[in-house]
Amino acid sequence: MQSQPAHKDPVWKQLVEGLPATVENISAEIRSALDANGYLHLTSPMSMENYELIAGRLGTIVLRSDVKVDAERANAQEHRRQIKGRGGIYSPSALHLHTDPNADLVSWYCVEQDETGGSMLMLDTGNLEEHLSPQELEILGRVELWSPWKSGDGPETISLVPLISRKNGRHKIFFAPWLLHDSYDGEATAVLEKFLAYVNGLEKKQLISLPVKKHDTVFIDNGRMLHGRGALPETSRRHLVRLYLRAA
Repeated sequence: MQSQPAHKDPVWKQLVEGLPATVENISAEIRSALDANGYLHLTSPMSMENYELIAGRLGTIVLRSDVKVDAERANAQEHRRQIKGRGGIYSPSALHLHTDPNADLVSWYCVEQDETGGSMLMLDTGNLEEHLSPQELEILGRVELWSPWKSGDGPETISLVPLISRKNGRHKIFFAPWLLHDSYDGEATAVLEKFLAYVNGLEKKQLISLPVKKHDTVFIDNGRMLHGRGALPETSRRHLVRLYLRAA
């Protein structure tokens, strides 16, 4: 596992302190960092107000969630779900590496953190085209996963989304192992196994661990970066505000 250094360039501190006058500058810098690296971990503290202001410049906020251990909310969430038994943001159980539905970018603001643990785990799939041929990528475009979505108090809806799609000339991944179908045809199964081997190889050699602290922020390209975390104690105080963004 590799722990990536946080971005500590003084320019970030200066930009944050200059808000709101420089909000367009910092949003442009974040977009540039996401294009280059797939993610950005900012350790220069900022207020929630400025965080949401910046996020709003990066795209349309389509969902805001509080990510924290809450047994009552975890049970209620599971009761409403059509696909049972998958991980959730209110459960202390580990969240395996995945992408999120219906978001181009995902971001987190750390409201509170435990004294130990609570690191965010990530994988960068930006080199996927080096490991799969154009034909294999085209086949993965026909491999569909269940895509659950719930906004507000309404029922959960389920749609079908391909594992690989293209947007703005780039391949975009939608992947969560618990949303795969029970079976696919022979050609798709063979290529899917190769994709899973690729992800497993990345996890063994290039897993990124971000020790997110209070008032840190993290932004990711959701079509490129898989993310997750280890198990948390049932008494965890860890609290993140998560935003789903449709890119501007």
